[in-house]
Amino acid sequence: MHRPEYGWNRKAPRHGAMLIMVAIVLVIILIGVVFSIDVAYMHLVRAELRTATDAAARAGAEELSRTQDESQAIAAAIAIGARNQVAGKPLELAAADIQLGGQELAVDGKFRFVPGLDPVSAVRVSGRRDATSLSGPVPLFFAKMFGQSDFRPTQVATAVTTIRDIALVLDRSGSMASSVGGGLTRLDALKDAVEAFIDEVKLTSPNAMISLSTYSTSSSRDIALTDDFNRILNSVDDLTANGLTAIGQGLLDGSFSLENDTNRRAFANKSIVVMTDGNHNTGLGPDQTVSTAVARGQTVHTITFSSGANQALMKTVADLGGGIHVHADDAAELREAFQEIARAIGVLLVE
Repeated sequence: MHRPEYGWNRKAPRHGAMLIMVAIVLVIILIGVVFSIDVAYMHLVRAELRTATDAAARAGAEELSRTQDESQAIAAAIAIGARNQVAGKPLELAAADIQLGGQELAVDGKFRFVPGLDPVSAVRVSGRRDATSLSGPVPLFFAKMFGQSDFRPTQVATAVTTIRDIALVLDRSGSMASSVGGGLTRLDALKDAVEAFIDEVKLTSPNAMISLSTYSTSSSRDIALTDDFNRILNSVDDLTANGLTAIGQGLLDGSFSLENDTNRRAFANKSIVVMTDGNHNTGLGPDQTVSTAVARGQTVHTITFSSGANQALMKTVADLGGGIHVHADDAAELREAFQEIARAIGVLLVE
C-alpha cells in the first residue's frame, strides 16, 4: 500500500526541475525578443539618419551652387535636416556639424573631401544623435533594463557641385496632343517645363551641357551636347505630337549622345532625363535598354506625366539607373518635376 505513494514522491523532484528549466528557457526567449525589438529599431534609426544627413548635404551643396554664399549653404543644410525625422524627432544640426570645402583626387582614384579647400565646392554634414548633439541620443525601449539606456548613431554625408553633361529624352507620341485644360496640350505643358528645367540648370549647374533626343514610333537625336540652351528650347518649341511610344529607343539615343557626341567631356558626370506621358509600346523597353546607360556610367532619372503613364515601369528604370523618379498629374506638377530633377542633377553625393 505504501509503494504507490513512494513512487509518486520519487517523481515529484523531476517534475519540479522541468518547471525550472521551462522558466529559464522562457526568460531567455523573452530577453531575445526584447533585444530584437531594440536592434530592429536601431537599424531603422540608422536608415532615417542616413536619409536626413544625405538630404541636408544635398541641400547645402545646391544652395552653395545657386548663391555662392557659404552662410546660406549652412542655413539650407540645417533647414532640410530639421525637416527630416530621426527616431520621431527632427534632426537638429548645429553650424559646427557642417563643413565647407572641396574635393581632390586621392591616389586610390577616389575623390576625398578637403575642409577649407578653395574654391569651395562641397558640403559635408555630420548627422549625430549623441549626447552632445542638439537632438540628443536615441532612447531605447528595453535595453535600459540591462544597463543600456540609449543609442548614439552618427552618419556623414558629403555632396559636391560638379560639371554635368545632361541628355534630355522627351516624349512626342500621339498622346502628348491630349488636353490639359485652358486650350493647352500636354506638349504645351512639356515645353513650359523644359524651359523651367533649363533655368534651374543654369542656376545649379552653370557649366552644364545638354543634348536633346525625342521619340514617338521611332527616336531621333535632335541636338548634340551644347551650352547653347536656346537651340534646345527652339527645337522643343517645334515638336509635334504623333505616333507610338518607343521609350527604350529614346533612352538609347540619349545615352549615345553622352557617350559619343563630339562635345562630350570625359570627366563630366553624365545624367539622362527621360520623360513620358504614357506606356512603352514599341521596340525594346526602357527597363532593357537602361543597362547600356548604366554600363557607360550614366545616371538615369525619369518623369511620368498624367494618370495614364506607366509609373511602375519608369520607377523601375530610375532605380536600375541609379536616379530618381518623379510623377506629375498636371502641368504645374510637371514644371515642378523638371525643376526637382534639375536640382538633383546639380549635386553629387561622394561620401
